[in-house]
Amino acid sequence: MTIIQQPTFIDIEILMTLDIKERHAQIFSPIDFYPIISLFQKENQRGAPVSINYEAAIRAIIARYIEGIPSVKALVRRLNEDVAFKLSLGFLYSERVPSEATFCRMMKKSGNHPIVLNQLNDELLSKINQEFNVFSEEVAIDATAVKAHSKSKKTENTKVSSTVNQKNMSVEERLLELPMYPSWGVKSNSQGRHNYWFGYKAHYAATANTHYLLAGITTSAFIADVSVAIPLMDKIASLGVKNTFVLMDKGYDAQAIYEKAHDLSFEPIIDLKRVPKNDGEIDNFYAPTCFLEYSYQYESFDKRYHALKFKRPETRCRDCPLNNEGLCQKVIKIKQATDVRKYAHPGRGSLAWKKLYKKRSSVERVNAYLKENYQLNNTNYYKASRVVVEHQLIQLAYNLKTFCQQKLTKNK
Repeated sequence: MTIIQQPTFIDIEILMTLDIKERHAQIFSPIDFYPIISLFQKENQRGAPVSINYEAAIRAIIARYIEGIPSVKALVRRLNEDVAFKLSLGFLYSERVPSEATFCRMMKKSGNHPIVLNQLNDELLSKINQEFNVFSEEVAIDATAVKAHSKSKKTENTKVSSTVNQKNMSVEERLLELPMYPSWGVKSNSQGRHNYWFGYKAHYAATANTHYLLAGITTSAFIADVSVAIPLMDKIASLGVKNTFVLMDKGYDAQAIYEKAHDLSFEPIIDLKRVPKNDGEIDNFYAPTCFLEYSYQYESFDKRYHALKFKRPETRCRDCPLNNEGLCQKVIKIKQATDVRKYAHPGRGSLAWKKLYKKRSSVERVNAYLKENYQLNNTNYYKASRVVVEHQLIQLAYNLKTFCQQKLTKNK
């Protein structure tokens, strides 16, 4: 029997041919670690001098996810046993390897200043966009379950504002309202079965073609996916992304999501949560119908008037007894502002809409890849603030490695 070898999700063959020193030099070259290094500097000159190479230590923390090292304990052991690995991260041969306690203190300090890692991610994405123009791609949004390291227990879950109220809140208010403690969560799979877990949800926005992570937000597991859609769109808009499609599954089908997306210059492509009631004037995709209830076909979008153009179904009209009665319009135009949820651009059910919606699965592949290769679902920390930092570092490590591989492939 013939064995068909599927291509890998992200081609890393070229990257893995480099020796470890050159590989890490290529991966870490786009980023300036000074903002995070400054968190660990002494406030004054008194006392013992700083004896830890913090820049190399930060590289080691990120390299832990890139190299698939399962824990901080295993990272310290690898640094002590593998001299080439230690030197490739910027440590001198004579420098001592930081202890587990030192790495834990660094994670705690980073957790107290989450904005620093966010800025590093944003600066990296800006450089990626300058070289590969990724901000012009479609953006896929979805959430994935993340198990907690702590023991499961019953929690009193707080309420968050509805998407209607979120529209009138500031960006800071939306983010502060999202809880980040471990809790019970439930998601339905493709077969309609419920999967339960205790922990968190990682909400991501990824580019549909190059699979970069543009934004990531960690919340408690009970938070509905739809509650984080607007904060994610705010985040990608702040990067400079505009005039593109945002792709989401039917869990995000809410009127306020469509309206906010249009306010941010996005075009939402979202599956319907339920089929509309059909009184004969529209079909299951809100397209108009003729007197015999045959659906008009979506043809194009008129940018001048922001209207969808539908043409009558010519194949049905040939044998229609009303064809020569002058009762049916040849063309029907509907302004998108009539209802931004019903009238997507391109029209729902059209081949162009289906082609775009298929790209939504890219973020699901990224989520699965992060769990399999970057330990997204294998956190070693009990405190939620450390888990958030870990997810930020995973996003940074993933984007760094993907950027490096894309550059090497381009220059091949």
